[in-house]
Amino acid sequence: MLRIRLTYAKRGRACFIPHIAIPSVFSRSGNRAGISFQLSEGFSPRPRISLGPELPVGVPALSEPLEVRLDSFSAEDLLAWDRALPPGFFFTGACRVNGEPGSAEARSLNKWCEVSSCLLALRREPSGIPLLESFLRELKDRGEVLFFEPADSWSVRCILENPAQRSPGVLVKELQKRGIIEGWPDIFLLREVVGRLGVSEETGAPCVLPLTPPFATGTGRDAEEDVSGERTPVAGCSSSECR
Repeated sequence: MLRIRLTYAKRGRACFIPHIAIPSVFSRSGNRAGISFQLSEGFSPRPRISLGPELPVGVPALSEPLEVRLDSFSAEDLLAWDRALPPGFFFTGACRVNGEPGSAEARSLNKWCEVSSCLLALRREPSGIPLLESFLRELKDRGEVLFFEPADSWSVRCILENPAQRSPGVLVKELQKRGIIEGWPDIFLLREVVGRLGVSEETGAPCVLPLTPPFATGTGRDAEEDVSGERTPVAGCSSSECR
């Protein structure tokens, strides 16, 4: 049995597919692509698929983690699976996870999901960065945001710990409480990556290490070494080079 860790993007209309339906998206597309899933036991065997932390409906994402147990897997399989995914979904990274039972490497997927990085912007306030920075500074002082920084001229990047308990929806609720927005239509929110906590080599600030080596092109075309070998450390991160 192979334990394969993948990361995927969910963009466009795909972001409206709820978390509970994601396993079906990958199992059905995998079946179309001829992926050899390991099945669960019991009266209704299903492909063994594990997801990362839940994402609110309507929030796009660039690097969401999942794991699958397979009988066999190759770069060609990943390419076929990527092409069978519905519009808006595509793989952004892949690796094979090796580890003896009980070892750190063999930890469950959610144990690896330490932090997440999000981009946040006010749709009706193009120059709303100072307002968002003041808001995030308050949350940081309360321990609800680990780190934040301007991402560009119109958005702010923030890092949240424990994404299984603290989803991007927490930011929306807090903005509503303060009267900064009326609801979801007033805000742009994107989850960039879920992964391990790292440190920027350039600034010493916290950053997020993806759970798979990212593909250079954003597709499965660069996956051959990653799915055939052991899981390797990731050099890239959401804000700058990390270690």
